[in-house]
Amino acid sequence: MGLLDSMAEATIKTSATGQRLYFPFGMFGRARIVPNEQEENKIKALTKRSAVTGSICGLLLLALKPSVSTVFILIFLGLIVQIFANYIMARKYILSDERMTWAEATRISVRKSDRGSLWVFFALGVVMTALGVFATFAVFAMKDDLWDKITVLCGVVFFGAGTLFFLWMIRQAGQRE
Repeated sequence: MGLLDSMAEATIKTSATGQRLYFPFGMFGRARIVPNEQEENKIKALTKRSAVTGSICGLLLLALKPSVSTVFILIFLGLIVQIFANYIMARKYILSDERMTWAEATRISVRKSDRGSLWVFFALGVVMTALGVFATFAVFAMKDDLWDKITVLCGVVFFGAGTLFFLWMIRQAGQRE
């Protein structure tokens, strides 16, 4: 299963009674009961389309290099559109009292992930962490500015934590629920 499939799968879970539940707002809202598999496939398709659209828009933002305020406004508008699309999709389903925790969403998504793509992200994380360590030594040897040193150390911590997270994801991928 691919990355987009695992993202789409993270919004849906099976209840204790066997019903398929859709969480349009993740852990921030209640579940909706999905009546059949055809509707579940529509939900997954919407989730995949929105992830691809968001990625393309993000790449366009990188290419156009707008101001920081423009980026924040566009991100905010994108979130509003996504929330509205989720609301439109979910409003026709029956509301349930069940909620999803962050741990459940992460576990569902990770266990449906493709181990190959996770290994690629892990390898990229190792490379970026190693480059960060190299940059740290270079900055510490060449510069006396405290903020430059703090910045490169934050980069090492960021990429190191991401690498460890991908290692955890690899271990979780493929396990039974």
